Amino acid sequence: MLAYKKFTFPLNVYAHILCRDYGDFEYLHYGLFEQDDNQNIQRAQQRATDLLFSYLTPCPCRILEVGIGLGTTLAKLVKAGYDVIGITPDEHQINYAKNRYGENLPVVCQRLEDFTDEQKFDLIIFQESAQYIDTKVLFKKASSLLKNDGQIIIMDELSLRKPSSSEPGLPWIDNYISFGSTLGFELIEQIDLSNQALPTDIYILNAVVKYQNELVAELELDSNEIDGLILAAQEHLNKYHNGQYGYGFLQFKKKPIEQYSWITEWSRSNNEDELLDLFQEAFGYKMPPELWRWKYQDHDALGTLVCKNNQIIAFYGGMPRAIHLFGSPVTAIHIGDVMVHPKYRGTLSRKGPFFQVATQFLERYVGEQQGYPIAFGFPSARAYQLSVHLGLYDKVGDLMQVTWPALNTRLSYKVRLRPLNHNNAATINRLWRKMAKALKQQVVGVRDWNYINHRYLLHPTLDYKLYQVSSRFTGLTLGIMVLRMQDDKIELVDVIAQPRHISTLVHCLRRLTWSLGKSQAYTWITQQNTYLFIANAGEISPTGITIPHNSWTPGLPASKLLDRWWLMAGDTDFH
Repeated sequence: MLAYKKFTFPLNVYAHILCRDYGDFEYLHYGLFEQDDNQNIQRAQQRATDLLFSYLTPCPCRILEVGIGLGTTLAKLVKAGYDVIGITPDEHQINYAKNRYGENLPVVCQRLEDFTDEQKFDLIIFQESAQYIDTKVLFKKASSLLKNDGQIIIMDELSLRKPSSSEPGLPWIDNYISFGSTLGFELIEQIDLSNQALPTDIYILNAVVKYQNELVAELELDSNEIDGLILAAQEHLNKYHNGQYGYGFLQFKKKPIEQYSWITEWSRSNNEDELLDLFQEAFGYKMPPELWRWKYQDHDALGTLVCKNNQIIAFYGGMPRAIHLFGSPVTAIHIGDVMVHPKYRGTLSRKGPFFQVATQFLERYVGEQQGYPIAFGFPSARAYQLSVHLGLYDKVGDLMQVTWPALNTRLSYKVRLRPLNHNNAATINRLWRKMAKALKQQVVGVRDWNYINHRYLLHPTLDYKLYQVSSRFTGLTLGIMVLRMQDDKIELVDVIAQPRHISTLVHCLRRLTWSLGKSQAYTWITQQNTYLFIANAGEISPTGITIPHNSWTPGLPASKLLDRWWLMAGDTDFH
């Protein structure tokens, strides 16, 4: 049996075509071509290895090679006198390497994410393995494994332009540089090798086409796999030609600890006084302690903070919120109380406290592998724009205001408006179930009795009035309105009703507004739902609030949520 047959696809294919053309092979990585190579990929591959070795620190030096390929580079490092360990999660590659270079080859079957070692390393090498590791994880793990002045070398394919959310592709070179800086590394060398590496893709494509029938037979592959590989290779080559993909050499050096500006920690309940002081500094007014406790309830650590000289200078908080995500019940996280001390707001880069506190929170809590699949919030225009600039948020909607004049007319004989009996939990739960069913194509926060009771009836500082609208003929409640009385206005903070009954609720609200001697009423609602609230008299205006979506960690793409949220003022934590 072919020794490389069990390699992960398509590495087994690359190994076979190299063996077919050259009789043997030492590497599976890209070659770096020059004009006199005559398309000899083995010579080009050796040139890539020579480049790597030219940047190695002289012995004594302790090296970790992440991803060993065929074990050739690892064996040469051992022969050169380096104290080296190789890691790979592929047992077949380890067996091949040990059969070729001896059982004593220092290699461990483990992912970087899981690898630990008692001794620190001087250098970590990622030769075409970095693209398979989350960039932030790569730098964080490397930081924990390296000595204080340790280095990272990355030789790999890269995205030269920012990938789209619908087609992630290769890691973006800007993220390597910015994340590296943020997580404590200085870029000390950068080489664009794209033109030299490009002939490798041409060679692979031509060879796979040339040997496709043989590959199916010898490696026992499905012909569809080879056809798919050819199409993928053609697309990959096109991305090199149009400048989307490239190949690069990046060398980073770990910064001294004293260069770190901020210390990021998890907030605790005993941070309350300091956080309330920060709130006053950031927003110019005091938040009552009972309001803070009401918002965060019993959640001891649901927030991140940044400290400088033992003082909290930034906070990024979150409150769990039960929602229905396209009809399925999940728990989202409502981002709130994002604040930075005015003295430190000038640092708006990825080195600043806002970026540090936000990324720490999002990486811990939000995304497909975390406790909360999605997050939402209501940031100021300035905070939203900064978050987009830093790559943290994408837009998924706009919050609009609909305003109606008071209506001097009788209430329709078909409906009845009266204050809600606060003990009527069954009615609220029934209305919520109908509302949720009608909005199963949207994302909507749960509005059952438990939520309504905590959010409005037990609010420590604001007074809300709940009204129910019912049919005079059937006696059934059509909907419930949560209202907040203001000087000359009434704010419709929330509704629990099927969308088809919204216009009836608005008519009743306008009539109530007149009867209470007020001039107008208004509500906030996401833009795609404003048509339900216009009711022939409403005027729509912007609130200036953009609904954000986490783009920092992997998860549901923003395109799936664009204009799909049902959000009102009651979904905020400040109305």
